[in-house]
Amino acid sequence: MAALSKIKKQSGLMWRLARPLSLLAVLLAAQIAPLASEPSPLNFTAPAAQAQSATKPKLVLLLVADQLSYNSLMRFQDKLSGGGLRWLSESGANYTNCRYQQATTQGACGDATIATGANPWAHGIVGDQWFDRRKNKAISAVADESSTLTGANGGGSSSKFLQGTTIGDQMKLATNGRSKVFSLAVKDSQALLLGGRLANMAVWFDNRTGNFVTSAQYGRDLPLWVKAYNDQRQAEKLVAKPWQRLLPENAYGASSRDDFTNEKALPSDGKAFPHMISGAATGEGAYTTLAMTPMANQMVLDLAHDAIEKEGLGTHSDTDFLSVGLSAGGELINYFGPYSQESQDLVYRMDQGVSTLLGYLDQKVGLNNCLIVFTANRGAQAIPEFLKERGLDSGRIDPKSFKTFLDTTLDNRLGQDEWIEAFEPPNLYLNFGAIDKNKYRQPDVEALAAKVAHGIPGIAEVITSAQLYSNQLPNGPFADGVRKSYYWGRSGECYVIPKPGYVFSSESSGTASGAPYSYDSQVPLVLHGFGIEPGKRTETVSPADIAPTIAALLNIETPSLCEGKSLSGGIATSQGPSRPRSTAGDIQ
Repeated sequence: MAALSKIKKQSGLMWRLARPLSLLAVLLAAQIAPLASEPSPLNFTAPAAQAQSATKPKLVLLLVADQLSYNSLMRFQDKLSGGGLRWLSESGANYTNCRYQQATTQGACGDATIATGANPWAHGIVGDQWFDRRKNKAISAVADESSTLTGANGGGSSSKFLQGTTIGDQMKLATNGRSKVFSLAVKDSQALLLGGRLANMAVWFDNRTGNFVTSAQYGRDLPLWVKAYNDQRQAEKLVAKPWQRLLPENAYGASSRDDFTNEKALPSDGKAFPHMISGAATGEGAYTTLAMTPMANQMVLDLAHDAIEKEGLGTHSDTDFLSVGLSAGGELINYFGPYSQESQDLVYRMDQGVSTLLGYLDQKVGLNNCLIVFTANRGAQAIPEFLKERGLDSGRIDPKSFKTFLDTTLDNRLGQDEWIEAFEPPNLYLNFGAIDKNKYRQPDVEALAAKVAHGIPGIAEVITSAQLYSNQLPNGPFADGVRKSYYWGRSGECYVIPKPGYVFSSESSGTASGAPYSYDSQVPLVLHGFGIEPGKRTETVSPADIAPTIAALLNIETPSLCEGKSLSGGIATSQGPSRPRSTAGDIQ
């Protein structure tokens, strides 16, 4: 029997109601217990029998938000529904001190760490983008000029830069391909990196067409259920509607005023509710704006419903896997910051959408038969001016000005040349040609560049590749995180860390992420369902621990580069009845 049976809308949010008990149980309960003041969001009627009859979950559901700090989720918890994110955190294993160990906390890095159980020094994804010396330009973490899109025209993307296997890949290998593995997201990088190479399909929203598409690495055709969803033209319908607050304005008291000066206005719109998604833009421009709103996350959650139904996920003898990338926050938080009403509404709507998906999943598969993981690929940094208003040290470092100042200073010390090839924060790339031509030693130029950069306001630390190579890192809190973020051949010769509260940004509005501090590194982590022991857990853990925990519950190999550990504290000590010992078949 499923744990949850129906969803009721209450106060504008989705609340779960308990499945009616048998007639006898109802009569007994009426005689011995008073009525509750409000319906209980949970009533597991028969979890033990289900859990003990199975040796592994039928479905692993991985929910990954983009740029959602642990602080943001906790600040809004009192307004969340009883069947979504709050229910997961209160009735699952809730890890309150989950932090990325890597210093680079950009979205693509986090997605790769979650999927592989490794840090960037192993999985190779050193940022959302990095400088490619062969192409002499910055490239995306999922760029692939040799690939094409399936479902739209234009250049494609793939997971070719990701090193090692993902947890989805390992499920495919362990079952000889029988496990179904699907990855859905708003953003291409999140869908591809969470899915891995062996997934049945990774699907994401295409800003140019308003359709969901995939990479040719997964085949030349979209599943029929994706085509059917595209035929509904949901994106067209959504851009025509204004984005209003989900709740009354007085429910957003945990956030700053709606028109905070240094928020960045949405394209062809403003900084305050209601937001006109289309505004003066149509087509591609409107879809790009839509991809930053909670409605884009909802489209992915709706598509997840279709994937579960049409692919029969969770109904096979082998465990299936579905990752859902809620990517809209990646850009939205950069525009409005984590203390904005837009950010708060994003969480409310995410909660509502997750609640609806869990209700359907409970009816279809049974939540006790599922392993549900909720986390985020990075936290979120406040808008610097927001912090400054409150008396905290903060500011902006313009990457272009930083590069120009550094290059000019090196000209004065080393002679006129182009000493800096690129700066893709936090990676600074030196010009090897200039170093060789002028017959300098690379470690000496690195050290000089680091010394100059140290004197720029807002810079906390600069670590060079020579220091990493010789294992002579400076003392301080950053050394281990930088080491785990550095991938030879993709990272720069200098790794530049801003001070707390500072962001690398060339604009006077909005914010950015990527620093090693708690606001960017600490994220929610909740495990719920099959084999999980509920409770709040305060030990320090990492999103790199997710993949090996899933592997332990499935009794399969961890991903090939996995560095994380299984979260044994959240795994139930017994997942089924003991087996009687039999000597049948023993060698005599």
